[in-house]
Amino acid sequence: MTLPNQHPKPKVAVILSGFGEVQRGAENLLSQWLPRLEDRLDLHVYSRTGKGPGGIARPAISRSSVEKLYLASHWGRKLLDTLYLEPIHVEWTSHLLTSLPSLARGRYDVIWHETGLWGGYLLSWLRGLSGVRLLDVAHSNQLGWEVPFARRRPDIFVAQTRSFAEEIRSQVPGLRVEVVRQGVDCDFFRPGLEPYPVGLQHPVILAVGALSPEKAPDLAVEAVARTRASLVLAGDGPLAQSMDSLARDRLGPDRYQRLVLERGEMPHLYAAADLLLAPSPREAGPLAALEAMACNKPVVATADSARLELIGDGGILVEGVDPQAFADAIEQALELQWGDRPRRQARSHSVEDSANKLGDLLCELARRRK
Repeated sequence: MTLPNQHPKPKVAVILSGFGEVQRGAENLLSQWLPRLEDRLDLHVYSRTGKGPGGIARPAISRSSVEKLYLASHWGRKLLDTLYLEPIHVEWTSHLLTSLPSLARGRYDVIWHETGLWGGYLLSWLRGLSGVRLLDVAHSNQLGWEVPFARRRPDIFVAQTRSFAEEIRSQVPGLRVEVVRQGVDCDFFRPGLEPYPVGLQHPVILAVGALSPEKAPDLAVEAVARTRASLVLAGDGPLAQSMDSLARDRLGPDRYQRLVLERGEMPHLYAAADLLLAPSPREAGPLAALEAMACNKPVVATADSARLELIGDGGILVEGVDPQAFADAIEQALELQWGDRPRRQARSHSVEDSANKLGDLLCELARRRK
């Protein structure tokens, strides 16, 4: 209830089809931000499950239902990628189509969305009709992926690193690009917890994320196979069976385990590992890297300017996608004395700071809507 002389909270629709259902980076980051924004904003989360503040369930064609078909043909995959009709876009676009009537009726001040290219065009049309403001958060650092989204010209485009923000500004002149860095809850993710029983000999290398092509899980398997270490893949996805087969062949059953855990168990899984391996070149900055560093575990990751900002001196960065180069970096990281450097690096990325910055931007857009 709004008291006399008290301004109502800005009304914000948040669109992320997989929220409350899957544990990808975007969904996990949103789960950290939303509780920290509820006091300032009237949030309405659109997803397939209806979970979250003001949750509204809307159906979609799930990415998992079309991934096998998508992966069946190399040239078919290329064509669908070109048309922005790969599985995640099918899910995002179908979810937005079922959400659009409610969004049009909802009299929202701001729509904060993860809806892909075609969804962005639909929301731009809705902005022209209603005046609602749009905010888009980039969850990758690939210009070929994010620039088409930025060219839809949301009112604010959010990048997660300064370097990527500059690249977007150079590609889309005049677009307002703000930096909201990824944040991690260093009270939840912390050292000293009971390790999860992975059942493998140390050293244990952990790779966290969806088992899909853009995450490069095959590179993780091939890199660890060239070391003395064991590997835990924490995740599921369309490549799960092929990764299990590859890992059994390259590592054997005594050096490999795949787990799918609830988020509350993840700090204990990080405690069981000696380091995190994050070989994907596509993510804006893997949230798992911050989580691992918060647990004082070093990170070996793909080298680029975004990861340099994110990981700093909390890990080792590797140029290119050569498995032997990653294997050498793993062995080097296992020999180094890290002290508390990973934990200190994670503490410089506070989730409270990032939520406050994002809340400020959403409130500003709401004022412009009125």
